[in-house]
Amino acid sequence: MTAVDAVADALRDDILDGRLGADEPLRETALTARFGVNRHTVRAALQALAAERLVTFEAYRGARVRSFSDADVLALMEYRTAIEAEAVRLLRTRAEPSSRPPASIIAANDSLRRICVDRPADHRAIEVAHAELHHAIVAAARSPRLSEAHAALLAELSLFMVQLRSVLPPEELIDQHDRLVDALIGDHGEAELRAHLAHSAEQLIALRRSAP
Repeated sequence: MTAVDAVADALRDDILDGRLGADEPLRETALTARFGVNRHTVRAALQALAAERLVTFEAYRGARVRSFSDADVLALMEYRTAIEAEAVRLLRTRAEPSSRPPASIIAANDSLRRICVDRPADHRAIEVAHAELHHAIVAAARSPRLSEAHAALLAELSLFMVQLRSVLPPEELIDQHDRLVDALIGDHGEAELRAHLAHSAEQLIALRRSAP
């Protein structure tokens, strides 16, 4: 692991664990002192996180933890829906009539439910399990290009979930995903997925607008 990788990994963990909040400044001077590296290393690490859409650079403000605008939320959900809805369509065309969702999806949903019940305060573990469930849905379609595109979104989707923590309790997460998984192979699976993702976008937009 290079010094750039080490700094990027530490900052990624801070962001996705919620220790660095939305729009929090990431000052190069403070980070060079914290990690004992030069500014070039810090800048390269921040640029790597910007490529994952976890960090933004703004003129006269420097680097900051990304905060989703309404337009950001909608753009992310449009792209995510295009990938996941197509995966569900492919999954349904390749499934046996009246079959259950693939075992990989059921196992991922069971894991999410178990963590939500046993460790409701462990937000990071819940968000990782949530990401793994949605990626399992895409992977089950057996389309390498869809899986590749979805994997590239996972860091950004994790940040999206971090910023939803206050309005998405574990019990609601369980209920939403049980309904989604139950519907996947049926006639309304794609519609259920679209509604599920649209609801998530609406929740974050509503949360942002209600913030002081």
